Amino acid sequence: MKEKIASLAEQTTHWTAEEALALISVPPDTSCGDWSLPCFTLAKKLRKAPKAIAEELAAKFPAPEGFAKTEALNGYWNFYIDKASFVKNILSDIKEKGLEFGFAKQKNKTVAIDYSSPNIGKELAFHHLRSTMLGNSLARIFKASGYKVERINHLGDWGTQFGKLIVMYLRENLPTDEQTLSGLTVKELNKLYAQFSKVSKDEPELEDKAREAFAKLEKGDEFYRKLWTAFREATLKELKRIYKIMGVDFDHYTGESFFETHIPSVVKELQAKGLLVNSQERDVVLLDELSLPPCLIRKSDGSTLYATRDLAAAIYRKKEFNFDKCLYIVDNGQALHFRQVFAVLGKIGCEWNNDCEHIPFGLILHKNEEGKWEKGKTRAGTASLLRDVIEAASEKILAVINEKNPALENKEDIATKIGVGAIVFNDLKNRRLMDVKFDWDAALSFDGATGPYVQNAHVRLCSILRKSNKNALELEFKSEELLDQNSYDLIKALSCKEEKINIACESREPCTLAQYSLELAEAAHRFIHNNRVIGSSEENSRLFLVYCTQQVLESLLELLGIAPIKEM
Repeated sequence: MKEKIASLAEQTTHWTAEEALALISVPPDTSCGDWSLPCFTLAKKLRKAPKAIAEELAAKFPAPEGFAKTEALNGYWNFYIDKASFVKNILSDIKEKGLEFGFAKQKNKTVAIDYSSPNIGKELAFHHLRSTMLGNSLARIFKASGYKVERINHLGDWGTQFGKLIVMYLRENLPTDEQTLSGLTVKELNKLYAQFSKVSKDEPELEDKAREAFAKLEKGDEFYRKLWTAFREATLKELKRIYKIMGVDFDHYTGESFFETHIPSVVKELQAKGLLVNSQERDVVLLDELSLPPCLIRKSDGSTLYATRDLAAAIYRKKEFNFDKCLYIVDNGQALHFRQVFAVLGKIGCEWNNDCEHIPFGLILHKNEEGKWEKGKTRAGTASLLRDVIEAASEKILAVINEKNPALENKEDIATKIGVGAIVFNDLKNRRLMDVKFDWDAALSFDGATGPYVQNAHVRLCSILRKSNKNALELEFKSEELLDQNSYDLIKALSCKEEKINIACESREPCTLAQYSLELAEAAHRFIHNNRVIGSSEENSRLFLVYCTQQVLESLLELLGIAPIKEM
């Protein structure tokens, strides 16, 4: 409908369609129409008062198709929808497209999304939630926007941390036979790393031994490779278990080690172009012209760094996927790193470097023993582990279910889905650059701006459909039976889905859909509370509206990466 207004505005020759779209707004007073186009920006150009301009336009140009009328009021050109036509079009479109209502057609474009990307040898900490779930949601949003999506988990499975693990593993004289190594757990590895952090404070020479161990690993030491492989497999097993609980998927687990054989060609290219400079016994690329510090490529012992591996990964992804965009969902603390990497790609001659985009986000914080908000450190053993948070959330929700609906089938599974959904929603409802403070009571509440509140709305809709014993898709609805304020407000909310997906995609902000789901859930609760459905004279029409709302809300939850449960 906004596009129809924009098209009409373009016909006046006073605006382009794009300019008009940017100006169209919803009047705060519904008596002033459904949308307004302000004429104030034309006053200087046309040398007329905005009030006169709006009146001339309203008199000269008839209402577009689907609108009942237009009016001028105080410098605004107001548009009034033909409500019956609008209701029919929206609900018919949802009936035809179902969960994919509002989705875009295929664009023949590819986006590669690098997210989660935890380090091997450690458990997922609670602060890993942000990259994992922001990336998971953005992958779904881009797919709904018509892109082919390559979901990449760029595991931190290479680097000096493995030298530390190897040193500590051997220092503890732990068995290195195949049976023992195959039975390793990430919990044991995490403990080893925490031990290294503690012991190395008194024995700083261990840091040198760790660097030496990684250098040997990188040069192909067979025994060290055996240990490294065992560490990697133990971590992956636990990672995939947690990802499954959270409903997170990846197309590729290509960690830093995958690019080991690709790195020499990158270094050779830098040397050939005269970009590699030796500084303080390290090979760097100077970025003075961009007012950036040098980008470190190789250490004095010849081992590589994050930047080297990220350069190799970007070049590989461009060749492999021919992406139109490559997004890196990594916290804001790595902003300089990515500016350097993208700059070096440009100096090499990769003209597509501007298609690489860092999507930064703030921290997820929890209270420490002193009551201060902080990000925990997994290596030091001070972070909340994600598995512990999930288990605790599930237990708290299960206690509520046992109190209010103890006979519910599969209640443990449902409790986990509600608990995970609550944690995820608590994160995604915020703009990604904000730091998020996690509060148990607020996140798990069934009231307010929470995941359980949205899931409860979906459950209520499913319950009505189930109790009706009717196939909603076979129902005939009458638009005139859905023109009361509660029904119409709900249908207007449903109509926003495509626009909200577009905004979320363009801004890389899943919070747009989280906030929209809250608005839709509130409209659904209000409709259900004020409009009797089963047994009313408008039963079929209202029941069909319930079905359409359920479809849109289920789709929104899935786009956020939250399980749309049907009972609770």
